[in-house]
Amino acid sequence: MKLATLDDGSRDGRLLLVSCDLRRAVDAADIAPTLQAAVDHWPNVEADLRGRYDALNNGELAGAFDFDPNRVMAPLPRAWQWLDGSCFLSHGELMQRAFNLAPIEGVESTPLMYQGAGDDFLGPRQDIALPSEAHGIDFEGEFAVLVDEVPMGCTAEQALAHIRLV
Repeated sequence: MKLATLDDGSRDGRLLLVSCDLRRAVDAADIAPTLQAAVDHWPNVEADLRGRYDALNNGELAGAFDFDPNRVMAPLPRAWQWLDGSCFLSHGELMQRAFNLAPIEGVESTPLMYQGAGDDFLGPRQDIALPSEAHGIDFEGEFAVLVDEVPMGCTAEQALAHIRLV
């Protein structure tokens, strides 16, 4: 299922479903107004979202429209937080330099992880305003794993049940 956030002028946008070929979209705000609301209420909205997504891909929705990636925001424009695990040694080294960190013991076997505020994510076609390349700009592709409320101390196997979207 492909989801997007339409820039409707609000801070959190409006939830869209996007066809698997990225050509058509349909409003899903009547099921969940935003992606954050969908994640918060996933057990209650997943079936309706999947049903509408299937209908969109089958060409069965009169309200579908051409998808324009220039009109979408970040999927979660204001996420609660994000955690980044740097699994590649070269990226960890860049981050150590960028944040003036001392060398980390065991970095060859323990990934660097850091946390940030997610209140300023950009959409796929938004400009990235950076003051200077001298700051060590690090541009990379990322993917997200959205989870619900994962209890502290749960095992990796238990954590799988808390994944909502990738």
